[in-house]
Amino acid sequence: MSGKTELTSAYTSKVADDLERNVEERARIRGEIDRLTAELEALDHDHVVLLHLQEALRSAVPASDQVVPRQKSGKGERGSGAARPTLVELIRAHLAASGSPCSAREVTTALSARHSDRHVQTTVVRTSLESLVARGEAQRTKQGSSVFYTSVSPREESER
Repeated sequence: MSGKTELTSAYTSKVADDLERNVEERARIRGEIDRLTAELEALDHDHVVLLHLQEALRSAVPASDQVVPRQKSGKGERGSGAARPTLVELIRAHLAASGSPCSAREVTTALSARHSDRHVQTTVVRTSLESLVARGEAQRTKQGSSVFYTSVSPREESER
C-alpha cells in the first residue's frame, strides 16, 4: 500500500505544481491582454482624433486645393472620372437607408457586399461610426454588450 500512497503523493504534488504554473501563466496573459487593450484603446482614440483633424482640414481647404492621399493598396491612383465616395459617406448613406439600428459588423458586411472593390474593416467602420456620433450625425444605443448605430434625420439634427 505504501507504493500507492507514494504514487498518490507524487501525483498530488505534480498537480499542485501544474495548477500553480497555470494560475501564474493565466495572470501573466491577463496582464498582457490588459496592456494590449489599453494600447488599442489609445490607438483608437488617436485614430478618432486624426479623423477629426483630417475632416477639419478638408473643410478648411477649398476642394480645388486639397491633396488627394495616395492609395496604399497598390491598385493605382484615383481615376479622373467620378470621385469615389468616402467610407464615411458610404456609412452615412447606409445608416440613412437602413431605417433600423445597425451594428458596426452589419454595416461592414453590407458595405463589403455592395463595394467589393474596397477592403472594408470593422474596426475602421466602428471608428467612423463613432466619429459620426461625435459630430451628431448618428446616434449610438447599447443593448447589453452590443452597440447599434442609427442615422440622425436632418430634423433631429436641427433640433440640437
